[in-house]
This record gives sequence, structure tokens and C-alpha cells, in this order.
Amino acid sequence: MTTTTVPEAVPAQPAPLIENGVLKNFLMSRSPTRGFTKSNGHGRREPGNRVVARQGNLTVKSTPQAQVPFARLRAMLIEECKKQGKPYGLLFNDISGGFTTTQRWTPQAFKVLPILVYRVYVDGKPDELVRGVDIVGTPLTCFSRIMATGDDPDVFNGVCGAESGNVPVSAISPSILVQQIEVEKKEKAQNRPPILPPPIAAEQK
Repeated sequence: MTTTTVPEAVPAQPAPLIENGVLKNFLMSRSPTRGFTKSNGHGRREPGNRVVARQGNLTVKSTPQAQVPFARLRAMLIEECKKQGKPYGLLFNDISGGFTTTQRWTPQAFKVLPILVYRVYVDGKPDELVRGVDIVGTPLTCFSRIMATGDDPDVFNGVCGAESGNVPVSAISPSILVQQIEVEKKEKAQNRPPILPPPIAAEQK
């Protein structure tokens, strides 16, 4: 799929949004908001849609003190599970995508669709593959539970859909250790195959 974006003729500028857990800025198009009267060049749209302030390149960084090798991050997960009295923690290795709802008239929530999820047991048992798990929750609750990050930043390139259409986006983030996260079972069809074959199949024999 080829996706074209149409900006507002304003050069995009770096926009640090959150620093030390405090909201500092907004992605801005030419539509002003209280306290922010100028665009920082993040008005984007797919042809045929109205312009909305949208993400382009998202970078997640942490202080050097909070960055640890992945092996240490995994050990910290086990330590936290023991502290909470949990038999295992969850390791999300890959995702296929996700979506959020952040309009004023709807609940503020997100959903992430993992591909590979493992149970990491505190008693040393081998990691166990888990199927049918989605991550759900509210952004503020989840982000306030971040304990540490890895020193292994990786890049995601994809397409984000919103009211201004589909636009290409990129995100750079290290592995993240979260103290607590909410999950739910993935939707699964309960349909059963018919007991008897269709009559036309018997006639064809």
C-alpha cells in the first residue's frame, strides 16, 4: 500500500512531549490551542482528509541510569514477580499493531496486539509460550508503572490510521519493564463445523 501525506507547508520541528513524566508540549498543526499558538510542523493528512496533528517519528528515551542490558531487565522482571508474590511474569517479544481511543467523548484506552508472549517463571522453569493474549489499559496508568528500560533501542515502521487518514510513522524504543500491566484473552470464534455435509456435496459424489 502506498501512502501519501500532505503537510501544511510548515517545516517539522522536534517536539519533546514528555520529560521526566511531565507533559511539556503537544504535536501541533496550524490549529492553535491554549498556551500553544504556533505550529511545530506536525499537521498531517492523507489526500482527501482534513489535517490533524499526527506523529511522524516517535523516540522513547530514558536516562542512562535507567538503562540496563536485556538480561538484567529480565532478571528484574523475576525479582519484581517474587516481590509481588506472582508465579510468573509476561514477556512480550513482538506485536502486530494496536490502537488507542483518546477522544474527549470516549474512554481513554489502548489495546496492543502481541504476536509472541512468554510466561517467565520465577522458579526457573523454562519460558512457556502463551497464546491469545492482548494488552489493554489506560495510557496514564500504564506509563506511570515503568521501572526501567533496556539499552537495546529498536525501530518500528508502519502506518497509523486516524481521522486524517493513513500516514506513515516510525517509532524507536528500547525494551521496557513495567511493574504492572493489564491483559485480556484475545477474541476467539466459537463456531463449530456442521454435523452433516451440505446436500450438494453428496450429489457431486
